[in-house]
Amino acid sequence: MALLSQLAGDYDVIILGGALSGSATGYLLRRHYPDLRVLIVERGEAFDRRVGESTVELSSYFLGRVLGLTPHLLQHHLVKQGLRFWFSNDQCETLEDCSEIGPGYHVRLPGYQIDRTVLDQHQLERAVEAGCELWRPAEVKDVQLTPGGLQQVTVQRGGERQILSARWVIDATGAARLLARKNQWAERNEAHPISSMWSRWRGVKSWEDLDLQAANPAYARRCKGTRHTATNHLIGDGWWAWWIPLQQGETSIGIVYDERLSQPPEAPTIIERLRKHVEQHPVGREMLRGAEPVEHDAHYRKHLPWLSKQVTGDGFCLVGDAAGFLDPFYSPGLDWISFTTMNAVKLVGQHVKGELTPERVAERNRTLRLSYHRWFRAIYQDRYYYTGDFELLKLGFRVDLGSYYFGVASQPFKYGDNGFDNPPLTGPYTEVPYAILRRFNRRMVAIGQQRRANGTYGRHNKDHHDSFRSFEFDHTLVQRLAGYMLSWGALELKEGWRARQAPEPAGSVPGLASA
Repeated sequence: MALLSQLAGDYDVIILGGALSGSATGYLLRRHYPDLRVLIVERGEAFDRRVGESTVELSSYFLGRVLGLTPHLLQHHLVKQGLRFWFSNDQCETLEDCSEIGPGYHVRLPGYQIDRTVLDQHQLERAVEAGCELWRPAEVKDVQLTPGGLQQVTVQRGGERQILSARWVIDATGAARLLARKNQWAERNEAHPISSMWSRWRGVKSWEDLDLQAANPAYARRCKGTRHTATNHLIGDGWWAWWIPLQQGETSIGIVYDERLSQPPEAPTIIERLRKHVEQHPVGREMLRGAEPVEHDAHYRKHLPWLSKQVTGDGFCLVGDAAGFLDPFYSPGLDWISFTTMNAVKLVGQHVKGELTPERVAERNRTLRLSYHRWFRAIYQDRYYYTGDFELLKLGFRVDLGSYYFGVASQPFKYGDNGFDNPPLTGPYTEVPYAILRRFNRRMVAIGQQRRANGTYGRHNKDHHDSFRSFEFDHTLVQRLAGYMLSWGALELKEGWRARQAPEPAGSVPGLASA
């Protein structure tokens, strides 16, 4: 494999796209290898407004401790206070009636409610300060890949079209997925037919509103922390809605729905469909009263999940949404950015040091695809069949989050940057945890389907409240996970024996062939 010094291209690395995944990759490459010639090509003069995003524990570590963004996050974004879930059924009429899951106090580890437009611009400026060259606005017209050789990138900049060469190309084009589309690598996850609509809103009621608390005194007493800066989820049958507050006072609101179970009401516009759908839920009606959508900020995306057949190769890497997307539930998108970005930096770094081999390139591609497959099978497959039941999600959320803390979020705190080497469920000793989580998911789906059949689904969605205690990286984490396994066993003894194993859904799953 030729060293970078043996191939005299125009640049060592050309990054397609200057948003977070691209600018973070460029920043880290220049920080670790300051002699690299890195070009970032960004199409827009300014970043478009994007969906508000939440970080979770691992991506917060990546942003704060790897990229050094903590001061920016504290000044320009909101500190997140965990996840909250709101349930309803036909008997619920008000917010007070709706069952709730959420922390009773503030959470232990940092998290943030992100305005991606602000974050993307700031990180791009930092990449330029670190020594990356920026072409903006400039549009990538074509990319010709040559494994082991120089890659060619055709760029339209102003009225001039140029052909540039580089040993490495990093695709950070997000949903445009330039390389995956061009090379027909994009595989839809047919087994997970979820779609989404979202927008930003002004005048959304605060979860700490004094009149709201006065009208709902039990609601006010239950939580000792702050609900407003949590990611609040409205949970329905086959769908859920996110509620993400942003620093400047707007709120990002969106719905995600499994097309096998739910469809938003018909209406002339996306905004009207979104509003009608959310207002089916008593909490949605209460919190949206008097709110107005931000103009020209309505979005719809059908069939979200997909994965590229090639995530890495000898001379290219796909990062962030240009490599694949799974599901917005639990906000794994920024974790995926973290893993794929660190993967790209590591591969280019190994090449700089003369340590990269074809076997290592193939192994990284296999590992990332394997993680996608296993994470889907263990956490997301068919989960919308049981997520709308308070009792089932109460247990499912504990198992999912506890497992995430134990096997994923803890790794960078233990091993630093090396903690990103193994994406979820791919490292040593992960076969047994994967099998347990996979089995747990299938049984929860089966019990959910059984409850649907006998009319008990969502029976505890009214007047039940669970003040969840946040996890820590200590002995109590294992103890709590063991307790959740016992709760699962009790559920099986109580009613699981009636529920047959949930059948595998129709449709292919990307990554399965390489698992």
